[in-house]
This record gives sequence, C-alpha cells and structure tokens, in this order.
Amino acid sequence: NLIKSALIGIGGALVLQKIVSVTARFEDMRDSLTAVTGSIENGKQAFDFIKEFATQTQFSVEDLTKSFIMLKASGIDPTRKLLTTFTDTAAVTTDQIGVLDAMTRVFARGIQGGLGLEELNQIADRGVPVFRILEEQLGITRLEIAKFGQSTEGAAKILEALQVGLNAEFGGATETKMDNLSTAMSNFGIAVDNSADA
Repeated sequence: NLIKSALIGIGGALVLQKIVSVTARFEDMRDSLTAVTGSIENGKQAFDFIKEFATQTQFSVEDLTKSFIMLKASGIDPTRKLLTTFTDTAAVTTDQIGVLDAMTRVFARGIQGGLGLEELNQIADRGVPVFRILEEQLGITRLEIAKFGQSTEGAAKILEALQVGLNAEFGGATETKMDNLSTAMSNFGIAVDNSADA
C-alpha cells in the first residue's frame, strides 16, 4: 500500500511538472507572438493558428512558432501557404528541422535584399535542389544568382520563384507523411502539450 501511494505521488508530481513546463513554454511563445503581431489578440490568433497548423505537419508548435516569429519580425506574412511550402520541402529531406530553419532564415533575410549563394547554400546543403529550381524558374545560373540577388527587387524575384518551384516539386509532401510514425508521435506530443496547456 505504501509503494502504491509512493508511485501515485511520483506520477502526480511528473504530471504536474509537465504541465508547469508546457505552460511556461507556451506563455513565452504567446508573449513573443504578441510582440511581433502588435497586440495580445493578434498574438492569440497567431498562436491558435500555429497550434492547429502543427497538427497537420511533422513539426512541433515550438518549431513553427520560431519560424513564424522570425518571418513576421522581418516583415513577411507567415501565411499557411508559405509555411506549407516550408513543411512540404522539409518533408522530403532527412534534416527536416534544418530545412525549416534554413528556409526561414533565407526568406527572412532575402526580403531585405542581398540574397546570394551563401544563403541559398544553407538550403541546398540539405538536399533541396534550389539552384536547379531557380534556373528553371528564372533562367539564371548559380553564378548569376549573387549579382541578381543583390537588389531588393532581385531577391524578391528569387524568393517568389523559389516558392513557386518548391510548390511545384514538393507540394503535398507533408500530407503524404501524415501516416508516418514520426509524424504520429509529433502529433501525439502536440496533443499532450495542448492538453497540459489547457
């Protein structure tokens, strides 16, 4: 009886620790979203969107929140369409979080101009054929990209072409991963976190 009570006590403590941990993380994310969206209400809407979107992807709420915040802070509207491009592209690679982070950085930085080989290599190094896509979409070679991407206008054209090309090549890849064990485990974790937050 004593052992049973001790185990129940330990289990209760672990559950309480999980709830406190999730609540703290989610509060930090909500605060950051409030800051980049300009109001508590907008931050709440953004967080609700991210939590719902996360259940349709292989990524956690935290991964997507980081992406959302970086894009929003750089002046890009992190739409469902753009984030789906990121998750679809990442879905066909082995370094999915690396691709999500690299694409977020490239788009956030590229919107201001000065988009060159170094930035695009962050994505290409993870197995995404960005240079072939840009050659097909814009007719520019790898060597021409640095000059083309120096201006804000050129960088914007590269990002737009990249989004179109990635959608054409990898569109729907996230959806096909929904049956994978890794995605199922991710979604289970999201559900547990959402319950703990509630």
